[in-house]
Amino acid sequence: MPLERFAMSMSLLERLSSGLSGSEMEKILVEMEKALAAGLSNPKTAALMGAYIHVIRERQNTVIHRDLLLNIAATWIIRGDENPAEINPDIHQQKLTLFEELSKGGAHDFFYSLGIEPLMPLFSISPEELQQLWEYNTVQIRKLTDLLRQLSSHRKAGQREQANSSENK
Repeated sequence: MPLERFAMSMSLLERLSSGLSGSEMEKILVEMEKALAAGLSNPKTAALMGAYIHVIRERQNTVIHRDLLLNIAATWIIRGDENPAEINPDIHQQKLTLFEELSKGGAHDFFYSLGIEPLMPLFSISPEELQQLWEYNTVQIRKLTDLLRQLSSHRKAGQREQANSSENK
């Protein structure tokens, strides 16, 4: 496997163990930075930081992360029109879209047919269990997005409150 693909695969496997994709972690870190900029002396800001830390810790228990597994597959599987030595973002996105469709309702069979060695431990569970975890993770990804949106709104409301109280003094 070419170095660029190997490096990306290792990074994705590491993220798989953390339970967060790169974009999810980045969203959390950006919001944490914004909360820190608002100042930890405010109890609401400190509570927000605690909520973000809780989200990260909770996600570490994720068994399967749909987006990461699809990205691993898109990294390992090389199309005929693709240069194996580099990862073309457009082709990678096309593979992600295709793989997402192919895995619907049958994640176990889809991933098993690819024969990606680091994913073989997944097949020690039944197809039904894998599908159940797959669907559960899809819901968890949506919930995480909603939670981050709510926490961001809460932070912004707190900043507005703080600005208004400063103006009234």
